[in-house]
Amino acid sequence: MILATGGVGHNGKLLAKKGWSIKNLKYLSMPSNTGDGYQLAMSVGAKDMLLESPDFMDNYIQALPSNRLTKMAPETLLAGGGPVVWVNQNGRRIVNENVASYNMLYQHMAIKATRATYVIFNQKIWDKIADQALPQFRKPDPDKMLFKAVAENNGHSLYKADTIDELAYDVAIPVESLKKTIADYNQFCHEGVDHEFNKERSMLIPIEQGPYYIGRLDNSNLVSLGGIGENTDFEVIDEDFQPILGLYAIGADATMQYRDVYTITLGGSACAHSVNSGRNAVKNAQKEMQK
Repeated sequence: MILATGGVGHNGKLLAKKGWSIKNLKYLSMPSNTGDGYQLAMSVGAKDMLLESPDFMDNYIQALPSNRLTKMAPETLLAGGGPVVWVNQNGRRIVNENVASYNMLYQHMAIKATRATYVIFNQKIWDKIADQALPQFRKPDPDKMLFKAVAENNGHSLYKADTIDELAYDVAIPVESLKKTIADYNQFCHEGVDHEFNKERSMLIPIEQGPYYIGRLDNSNLVSLGGIGENTDFEVIDEDFQPILGLYAIGADATMQYRDVYTITLGGSACAHSVNSGRNAVKNAQKEMQK
C-alpha cells in the first residue's frame, strides 16, 4: 500500500494538534487533503512526526481581500510584514517584521505563539506598500480598497484611528504598553537601528502621523506536509525506526525533508519530491514483492 493523500492541510483538528489557532483559519488547501494517509498510518503504529512537519501557512487580514496567489498585492504584502509593526495581545513587539524576506513562510512562526497578533501602520506606510506592489495588483485602487475594508470591517479585524490610544481601545490591548512600543520603535527609526529585533534600516519607517491603522493577523493555510515517519526507501517506519512491511508514504504525506519550516526558497522542491518519492516507493515496493 502506498499512501499519497496530500497531507493534512484541510483537517482543522490535526492543525490544532500542531499548535495552530483555527478560529479564523482560512483553508486554501484541496478539500480532499484531510489527513487520511496520516490517520491510516497512525492506526497501524507508524512513527508520528506531525508536530515536526511543516506548513505552507501565512498571514491575512479578514477585512482585506486576499488571494494566496497574488504575492505582490498590497494586502498580501501588508500581512506579510516589512515596514510595519507587529504586536501581541499585550501591545508588545514580537519579532523583526521583515523576517519573511528570508523565507516567506517565516511570517507565521512568530504569531503561532501569541493569543492574537496585530499589524500597525499608517497612511504613509500603506502608500509605500502599494507602490511596491506590481501594477496588475493595484486594482482596485489601493486607497479605495483600504477605505472599503475599514468601513465593512469583516471579522472585526481592521480599524482606523487618529491616535495610537484609539487603536489600543479598538482591539482592547493595554494603551500605555502600545504607546511605549510605538514610541520606542519611532526612536529606533530615527536612529536607524532597531535595538530590539535588528530589522533592516530600509524597513524602519516611523509611525508618527495619522491616520493610523491596526489589523488582526490570522492564519491562511495552503498545505500541511508530512506527519508520517518513513525511511529513505519511503517505507513507513514505527516508533523504533523499523519499517512496517508493505506500507509506503509519498508526496505531501511524506515530506519530512523540510522539518518544521517549508523551504519555499528552494523552488520546486515539493514537486520534485512528489515525483522522486513516488517513483522510488514503487521501485522499492516492487523489490519487496519479488522477495
